[in-house]
Amino acid sequence: MFVSVQRVTRVVCSLVLVPFMVALGGTALTQPNTIEGIGKLKLGMTPHEVEALQGCSSNTECLYDLLGKNRYFTLTYGANESNSNTKSPPSPTAELTKIDIDMGNHTRESFGALYETLVSQYPVSHVPTESEDTRFQEGTDNELIIGFADGSVILKIVRRPFGNLILRVIYQDRAAAQAQREYWEKTRPESAPQ
Repeated sequence: MFVSVQRVTRVVCSLVLVPFMVALGGTALTQPNTIEGIGKLKLGMTPHEVEALQGCSSNTECLYDLLGKNRYFTLTYGANESNSNTKSPPSPTAELTKIDIDMGNHTRESFGALYETLVSQYPVSHVPTESEDTRFQEGTDNELIIGFADGSVILKIVRRPFGNLILRVIYQDRAAAQAQREYWEKTRPESAPQ
């Protein structure tokens, strides 16, 4: 699916956003199906392997310097999407399925630089529809998602409870990317029954 930068910019500018330059050293691999993770943190790792990494204080939280700032990584294992928010540890044999990076507060400049970096590394696979954009602007939805590499990489704009916006970049395994693509396909306006 070809998505023009003008379409993304139009949708994003309607939110008072402008298309980011993230140097996620060692992040981007050339093929969407081979996205592995960030540096030594790789999708498919066990909790024990993650805890052994410098920068990871537990098997669900890491702190790395990206773009000269400390960035928090929240990790999800196996099929349990909510395990990163619970007190119970993942199974020792569980595999890392998502790496969710808090890129900080949203500004026009940070979003633009991050978007530009991601689009230079990965093909765009989903831009917000007009309906998604409207729901986000009206406050009905608190997240707006741009997808890259067939859903393997997500740029998410999140509205917090008091209205400020933050940016998140999420790397996810093939199964999560497939589920994301299926959701986009199901919610795409042209796929709705007539």
